[in-house]
Amino acid sequence: MHARIVVVLALTGLCVVVLGSAAWAVYGVRISDLGYTPLPPNPIKVWGRVTSESPLKISDGKAEIVVSGLTASVGDYVVVSGDWEGSVLTVTGPANGYVGLGHIPLIYIPAGRFLMGNSGVGDDAVYGNSNEFPQHSVNLSGYWIGKYEVTRGEYRQFMNAGGYSNSSYWSSDGWSWRVGTGRTEPDYWAASQDWYDGCGHCSYAFTQTDNHPVVGVSYYEAEAFCNWAGGHLPTEAQWEKAARWTGSHPNVYPCGDTWDAEKCNNWYDHNAAGGGYEMNQTAPVGSYPSGASPYGCQDMAGNAFERCKDWYGYSYYSQTPPGGWSDPQGPVSGEHRVMRSGGWSYYGDLYYLRCAYRNLDGYGPSYDWYDYGFRLAR
Repeated sequence: MHARIVVVLALTGLCVVVLGSAAWAVYGVRISDLGYTPLPPNPIKVWGRVTSESPLKISDGKAEIVVSGLTASVGDYVVVSGDWEGSVLTVTGPANGYVGLGHIPLIYIPAGRFLMGNSGVGDDAVYGNSNEFPQHSVNLSGYWIGKYEVTRGEYRQFMNAGGYSNSSYWSSDGWSWRVGTGRTEPDYWAASQDWYDGCGHCSYAFTQTDNHPVVGVSYYEAEAFCNWAGGHLPTEAQWEKAARWTGSHPNVYPCGDTWDAEKCNNWYDHNAAGGGYEMNQTAPVGSYPSGASPYGCQDMAGNAFERCKDWYGYSYYSQTPPGGWSDPQGPVSGEHRVMRSGGWSYYGDLYYLRCAYRNLDGYGPSYDWYDYGFRLAR
């Protein structure tokens, strides 16, 4: 366990929060305190609201600083660590933040290339499907993505804000679908659920809390929520980089190349006494911290299948241009949208739980199921 010490320098009024062990301490300093001396050694951590994009500036309401090495939008709340040189903070550590009306925790994924698709290593070689080939190079601009799947509590904010009555959040196809169906909430929205398995007689009753991922959402509902929250669904490439890229190597699973059933909510982790969750139910987001991706994203294997922005193309990877893609958006049209991550359900075997796994959304964008969820990107 790392020490957390709050040091108050009485003569200056400077408040410093020391996070971590002596070997790699990060000092948290309020922006409005950066004018005091002496300051702690770099790296330091600061936090505030983005007030300008070019140059990027953040403010704590009393003072403002310039930040380099970060992309964010005006209104975002960010927490960043880096080197302070007296006028500019140069980001050197991970960035976290909150975006839009839902105040959803996001993680910043820096710009750069990564290898997308089946790695041919370990379980990728054993369980891979032809739609995961060839592995190819993708260059992405920096972006933010949800640390967790969108929760029922966050989705409730959208509903309470008139999300189902305000057409401005919806695409034209989505709004036509909503009006035509009379939809006012996701499927499987009731807190009490009992999701049977394939045998048709085994009961798995449980209660969904506000910390459980929202499920039973169509593509149209997920898209409308993201518009309301000030973001969008992640592209397939954005999802995969956040799920597996270490900086030099694409993991087979978010937490590494070796399968461990205890590191995500899946069909094989059903021993509640041992810390797992019973079959046929979601788990509160973040229940498996040891299964996090290299960037710190939670539940990118298991729990809920996750919707992506792209149209699904089975052979899309084979169309990769020479030199690789740059910010790919998927096929220009289609009948189905991409689904990623293996859910909690009986489909959640090793074929589905690998980061390279990709599939389509059942019968199309209007289709939902009790393991269909999503996360926000920006």
